[in-house]
Parts: sequence; C-alpha cells; structure tokens
Amino acid sequence: MRRNRVVKIISTLIMLFFLANAVYALLLWGRSTGVAGAIFNLLTVVSCGAIACCMFAWLYLPGLIDSLFLMRPTRSRPAPLLSPVEALIRQTRYGEALERLNLLIEAGPEFPTAWIMRFDLLRGPLHSPEEAMRTAERYFVRPDRLRSDDNAKLALRYAELARELGRQDEAIRFLTAELRRRGTRYSRAERALLANMLEALKKNDLRRMHLE
Repeated sequence: MRRNRVVKIISTLIMLFFLANAVYALLLWGRSTGVAGAIFNLLTVVSCGAIACCMFAWLYLPGLIDSLFLMRPTRSRPAPLLSPVEALIRQTRYGEALERLNLLIEAGPEFPTAWIMRFDLLRGPLHSPEEAMRTAERYFVRPDRLRSDDNAKLALRYAELARELGRQDEAIRFLTAELRRRGTRYSRAERALLANMLEALKKNDLRRMHLE
C-alpha cells in the first residue's frame, strides 16, 4: 500500500540521519583531546548507532523482530490433541467431531487451532455458516491470545465467509478494528495480509455501490 511505502521511506531517512550522526560522532571521538568531549562523542556514537540498528532491523529484518518481541506466551497447559477429531471428520462423523471440539475449546479456549477446525467444520460439512461466523467472533473477543499464525488464518477465513454471505460491511468493520487493536501480536507479514484483504473488500464495496 502507498501509505506503507511512504512510512518506510520516511523511517529509512530517519535511520540514515541517526547513522550519519553516529559516524560523525565517531570521527570527532577519534580527534577528541578532552575527556568530557571524548565521553560525549562516545555516548553519541553508541546511542545513535543503537537507534539506527534497531530501525534497520524493524524495517528490513521483520522476522528477527517477530522472533525477539512477538514470542509465544508460556502456555499453562499443553495444546489440545486434535487427531481424534480429525479421525472423526474423515469418518464423516461430523456431529461427534463438533462435540469433541466443543469440549476441547471449553478446556483450552486460548488455542486457536481448535477454533479454526470448528469454524471449518461448521462452514463446510455441517452447512452452518452463521454459526461459523459466531465461532470466529467468540474467539476474537477474547482479550488474551497466543502468538500464532492461526490468528491471521481465522481472521481471513471470517472475512471471506462474511463476503460470501453478502456481509462485506461486517468484514470491513472487523478487519479495521482488528488492525487497530493493540496486543494482537500479528507479524508484519500477517498484518500485510489482513490489510490487503481489507483493501480488496473496500474496493468491492465501492464497486457495488456504483452499480446500485
């Protein structure tokens, strides 16, 4: 998106400014004759260099930032065992699979994998898209989330289903709120996926309004 490119350009210029200050202070430090001047220039080198390095990592090494600052919270219990549910689905025993998923979600509601499986089961074999929508909504109103790729996957599934049901406005409101919400722990790549979906929904909504 154009806004993201502008932010990246401005951030790069700021990073170069701090880098230039660090290099300049390093040159002055090498020529310093007094102790106070040498200490001041050394502190400038360290602080400006650290800021420049952090900005470089944030701009061009998002995977590193994700691994350092978006680590998964410690889990109080092991992830639910979903293989029995998968076996029930393969046997087309969908009702039993849903009951098992309900128990797993009740026991460990913080694990998004079980919620996704419930969403897919209701959207697909059980032909209950409205209940699938409510499943995703129940998950996303939770205040605390584990750091997981499944959060973005469920958000995208929810938006796609809302569009299929002719509820694009709901999908737009949901994605807009999700991208603004703090503490979601999405990686930069995941946020880009959600932003692209939101942009596509807005364009389709605008096209529909013109046709009407």
